[in-house]
Amino acid sequence: MYPADVLPNVERLAGYTQDIELILFQSPDAANLPSPEVIEKLDHLRRVHNFTFTIHFPIDRQLGHPDRQHRAELLAQIATIVKRVQPLDPFAYILHPEGIAPDAAPDAITAWQHHLADGVARIVDLGVAPKRLAMENLKHPFDWCAPIVESAGLSVCIDIGHLWLNDTNAAAHLRRWLPRARVVHLHGERDGRDHISLAAADQERLALILQELKGPPSFTGVVTLEVFSFADTASSIETLQRLIIK
Repeated sequence: MYPADVLPNVERLAGYTQDIELILFQSPDAANLPSPEVIEKLDHLRRVHNFTFTIHFPIDRQLGHPDRQHRAELLAQIATIVKRVQPLDPFAYILHPEGIAPDAAPDAITAWQHHLADGVARIVDLGVAPKRLAMENLKHPFDWCAPIVESAGLSVCIDIGHLWLNDTNAAAHLRRWLPRARVVHLHGERDGRDHISLAAADQERLALILQELKGPPSFTGVVTLEVFSFADTASSIETLQRLIIK
């Protein structure tokens, strides 16, 4: 949210939020994995201020990619991250089921599902409880992920902005997957741009989403404002306050 490393951002947010998402990378292309010393400080902050962390796995590689080496490199990154953040007792780990196009042929979808299922099993073998591994909806139909989610006992991460961006029926997706959701990502979408302030979103459809989350039954997991600047965060909070009070 601030143009700084992980620790300064968490220090500024501690005490103002119940969960903080860490989007982590550990590869030659990009790396922001906190050192063990920083992890210790992050753990102290979460205990003092009584909040949780969600960990977003890297998105620079694809777990469903057809190339074995490509998948292995991502799994190596994930293994390093899981081991490093273990002291933080993450509420959830967010996984992007990348590696398939929305218009893929049936044979490609089947191969992708096989690679994705294998990758998920390897992540669980690292000690990640299936209920804490949340698969996020992207551009392709989330029904393609359903067999892996259900057979492995995973949770899901419902990204509302992605649903809007892809013209997916967000209310229907929520009714289908909210009982299994551990995390919901909220961010605005307009004119093909997402991860912007909720103030820029269509307010009527945002209000409908909030109504779905309020239930009954009400959603009791983590709702993350997945925006990346102080201004977008502040205006998103103001928007939510106005709609919730209304």
